[in-house]
Amino acid sequence: MSLHRISLILGAILGIFALTAQSVYISPDISIKNDFSYYVLSHPNGTFSLIRDKSYKLSLQTLGVDFEWSIEKSIEIPGKKWRIIEAFESGNDIGLFYISKSDGEYSLIYSIYNSQAILLKETIIYTGISITNNEGIKILTSDDKNWTGIGFYNTQNEKQLLLYNRLQDSVYYSVNVDKLIDDDEIIIREFEISNQGLVFLFGRTTEPGSGKRKTQTVICKIDLKGNKSENRVITFDNGVFINGYAKFDNLNKRLVIGGLYAEKIHQQPKGYVVSYVNEDMSLAASTNVPFTAELLDEWNGKGKKSVLASSELSTRTIALKSDGGCLIIFENTKELSRRPYFSSSDPTGTYPSRWYDYYFDDIIVASLDKNGKLAWDRVLHKRQYSQDDEGLFSSFFVFHTSALLGIIFNDAISSEGTVSEYLLKPNGDHIRKSLLNTSYKNLNLRFQDATELDAQSILVPSENSGKLNLVKIVFE
Repeated sequence: MSLHRISLILGAILGIFALTAQSVYISPDISIKNDFSYYVLSHPNGTFSLIRDKSYKLSLQTLGVDFEWSIEKSIEIPGKKWRIIEAFESGNDIGLFYISKSDGEYSLIYSIYNSQAILLKETIIYTGISITNNEGIKILTSDDKNWTGIGFYNTQNEKQLLLYNRLQDSVYYSVNVDKLIDDDEIIIREFEISNQGLVFLFGRTTEPGSGKRKTQTVICKIDLKGNKSENRVITFDNGVFINGYAKFDNLNKRLVIGGLYAEKIHQQPKGYVVSYVNEDMSLAASTNVPFTAELLDEWNGKGKKSVLASSELSTRTIALKSDGGCLIIFENTKELSRRPYFSSSDPTGTYPSRWYDYYFDDIIVASLDKNGKLAWDRVLHKRQYSQDDEGLFSSFFVFHTSALLGIIFNDAISSEGTVSEYLLKPNGDHIRKSLLNTSYKNLNLRFQDATELDAQSILVPSENSGKLNLVKIVFE
């Protein structure tokens, strides 16, 4: 099949934004109807690897620079039973983390394969992992992709955290998190890794004292030897931290935790929270800022009832600024379930017992400086609705350039719709424009799973009627 290329030249953009153009490359279809999952990897040589987990076997295909697929090859995984955890590019090769059973024991293994699906290297990084308790195994990497942190349960049902350096092919430590924390009232939620291999754990604890016990945020650091720092508890006098998101700022060498605050847990948010924690665990700044009246007026429109009363504002991501500040990006979401109108029960088993409706609507962007002071906040309007798809084609992707931030999303969850983008300047000025019309192209783009290739291009998977395309958008 010949290369699919659609060149789109956009008209003049209002205001101060320059004329832009983009080219869109669409790969040939691949049927994924019987696939359990798939992974897409980008390589320095301009090719892409598609790894397909079919539950009984693993296959590999390469999308070349001409946007044509290679023949399908099988990847041989050792052991009688295996489960893929994550896939990473390793230069122009493929790195796989997986659990495999051999001699009656499950091991966590990292293997490297080339583009011909030939095994180049295999490292057993942990033996004695529990397969039954690891459906939610957690794996994170540093920004430079060298350090990998893996959270899992061992056969004694104990929480383990393992730090592995892929470049050095070295396990630095595996620690028992529960014994390391040694405090039943601290619940670890997430972790983040710096480019120096420092691991920051953050979660919740309760503040002792008379009367009501107040939930607070707690942070600790694990060094390269597996030693834990003292806990750093972040408190707020007039609220609790909810819906947090953490990102390590490798330029300014500090952990950024952003989110929302409310008067009490499970109450609607009142405003933004940001905390900056230095690499040595000293607190650089921590503040909570109420939503501005102007923002709430724009968000609620003419409605008398607050939008927050019937939906959930989720912290999606943090974009770092070179001066030490950050942008915290939120999304207004809602999930509803209902019974099919035709029957409350179906004796034939033909229809699902419930329908699920997914709403992914307005985006809020809050810009905070390095001291936690609010510079500006904006509402970026969008409306996305879908049913029984787990919201896979909703939400948005953040695309970074040196001067602008692009927020790209599907205008409607349909194979016949428009892809739109908000262009956001550092001072909060923004404009919305259309990027691509997907009508007659049979594209359902999953922007939540898009990859930023460089400062000019992104790769987005598209799924429609059991078929997969990879779509490359180049901003010229």
